[in-house]
Amino acid sequence: MGLSWGVLNGAMLVGLVGATLPVIIHFLNRRRDPVIDWAAMQFLDLGRLARRRLRLTELLLMLARMALLAAVALALARPFTSASTANPSSASALGVSPARDLVVIIDGSAAMGRAAGGATPRAKALTEARRLISRLKTGDSAAVLVASDRVRPVVDPPVFDLGRVDSALAALSKTSGSGRGSGDIPAALGEAFRILERTQNPAREVVILTDGRRASWHPGELGRWNLLRDLHRRLPVPPRVWSLALGSLDPPDAPNGFVGPVSVSRALATPGLPIIVSADVKNAGPGFLTRTAELLIDGRAVSGSARVVGPIPVDGKAPLTFEATVTEPGSHLLTIALTGGDDALPADDEGSAAVEVSSALAVLLVDGEPGREPFTGETDFLRAALAPTGDDTPQARATVVIPEMFTPESLKNQRVLILSNVERLGVDEASAVSRFLDTGGGVLVAPGDRTDASYWNQVGWLPATFGDRVGDFSARIAVGHPSPSSFSGPVLPPFAQGDAPPLARAELFGYRVLKPLAGSSVAARLDTKAPWAVERPSGRGRVLLLAGPLDAEGGTLPVNPDFVPLIHEWTFHLAGGIAPRSARPGEPIVIDLNPAPDASVTSLPVLTPSGETIRAAVTRTSTAAKVRIDDTAEPGVYRLSKPEPPGGFVYAIVQGDALGADPSPLEPAEAAQLSEGWPLTFAADAARLSDRLFTAGPGGRRELWRGLVLAALGGLCVEIYLTRRLVRGQGLTGG
Repeated sequence: MGLSWGVLNGAMLVGLVGATLPVIIHFLNRRRDPVIDWAAMQFLDLGRLARRRLRLTELLLMLARMALLAAVALALARPFTSASTANPSSASALGVSPARDLVVIIDGSAAMGRAAGGATPRAKALTEARRLISRLKTGDSAAVLVASDRVRPVVDPPVFDLGRVDSALAALSKTSGSGRGSGDIPAALGEAFRILERTQNPAREVVILTDGRRASWHPGELGRWNLLRDLHRRLPVPPRVWSLALGSLDPPDAPNGFVGPVSVSRALATPGLPIIVSADVKNAGPGFLTRTAELLIDGRAVSGSARVVGPIPVDGKAPLTFEATVTEPGSHLLTIALTGGDDALPADDEGSAAVEVSSALAVLLVDGEPGREPFTGETDFLRAALAPTGDDTPQARATVVIPEMFTPESLKNQRVLILSNVERLGVDEASAVSRFLDTGGGVLVAPGDRTDASYWNQVGWLPATFGDRVGDFSARIAVGHPSPSSFSGPVLPPFAQGDAPPLARAELFGYRVLKPLAGSSVAARLDTKAPWAVERPSGRGRVLLLAGPLDAEGGTLPVNPDFVPLIHEWTFHLAGGIAPRSARPGEPIVIDLNPAPDASVTSLPVLTPSGETIRAAVTRTSTAAKVRIDDTAEPGVYRLSKPEPPGGFVYAIVQGDALGADPSPLEPAEAAQLSEGWPLTFAADAARLSDRLFTAGPGGRRELWRGLVLAALGGLCVEIYLTRRLVRGQGLTGG
């Protein structure tokens, strides 16, 4: 066995200079002693032997004081011994096993739940983590992190109560996980280094428990790994980093079929309005996959929706489309689920999307040029399309105002604003529209002959600027037609189907040349190649800008067979911004509460994908109440329980990364590249890793500061004793 020495706080060694202070003070005092010749002093003169004893006592006192100051300085510098031996038992017998701080990182990616060899890597990782914690001794501390899309602390900061850590791991083993999302081991390592930067034990370790897949390691992001190496070098005590792959060589028990992201034709609907739900079923292998798929609404299977999917080859996919009809207003969860048959990773056998069903969509129409006769105004056809006369259950509740009557208060409780041939807006009204978009409202702008292009080009929330005007409305000569081949986005493609789409016959008598701005998308063009419909998100809402008006003066679109369904689809698409949106892990979810709950309600319960219930704070303004869910690190479905009355639930989705189910292993060359230049060790055997981890090897340290503190206290006692003896020897005390 070899021993080496070192200190943790080298700057404190400067304090050793203080050990020279007693010598300096001694000589300064000798130089200042006055000599007075007085004959009677000869009778008080000490003998030669007594003087020799006093000088010896002074010397010992000075040495004791120097040793005292040196011991304090060394204790502050925290010296240690580092022992290395190939025999763990001899190291333990010699008492060189140091106190340690251990951070356990558990891969939280979806593939950790893939059954292989009768167990999952996640279960094996939790078992191994508990075994490592059981081998720690009194004085050791431990922390636990889960490396999902976002790093999730299970035990942080580190605690010395190892029973608490074991209980946290036991509780974690009882949760199934969401089955979605990928792991981010580099981010978890950075968090582990942050934790160990503040710990005090001389030995520090990081253990990564994973299934050996490359997706969680992000080996291609070399810049992040170089940054981690730099952070590691800067730590006061750089830890050893160990990685253990569990179940990496075991073949899956069955093929893994999973449902890709679910999309819906509209996030907002009215009762009975059909909603198209679609997703891809993919096969991660091994072998062909044949499963049954069905549609669920709020967790209940829709009768007659089940269908057989497959056989799907490895890495292949099959598209699925269902039509859902929801009759009850409120928030609802639409799910495509795989049933029947064996699956290696059942947690990803379903995908969901949240939709909101409203009794009637509130739409505000601002008519920039009201007509004197029926269907001659800018919004007459729009109002008839949205709320036909005689319809007892209209899908929209349309309100029409003229620009002079449009105020910020007009937008209260509205979902969509349509500005038809409006010349300009007042300052307050323009600001109100901007706030309306920030809260998730939708705006459609249809310019006409009264539109002031120079004003609208200064409005910050439009997706495009106005160029030259083409055509003359009064001439009623067609200058353009919608081009169905250019239709894109979530609304228009269905209107391009067939050999002769009706919208291709719609004539425009005039239009503005639109110049899309950054972040905008052109949803449709005219046969002149000019943009017809340009869209861009704004705040939580979205804005749709058309090149021309939607009245009879602007063209034949209002009498086109597809006009009514087109206006409905555009309106519900724009209103979808207020419906709960999906989020990425870590992004907050904000949900509007309408009606606002009682003032005594300060938080609401939220059921997370893992089955845990958390509380989300309710925030209030003078006009609205919202709830914000900040703890969204786990992908999956979040269900908010609304207070009574009216009660019910609101659903929101946190989308995981598709790489979470990628079974590709980390290649040996990639592992070698990641471990180059710092103490990152990849291990394949759990028992061997445990022995190496708890062996006093390089980096295993035993601190000596406690002994130095005891030595300093002993030196203080010696200093007091010698001082009293010196004073008594000089006859200056009465004792």
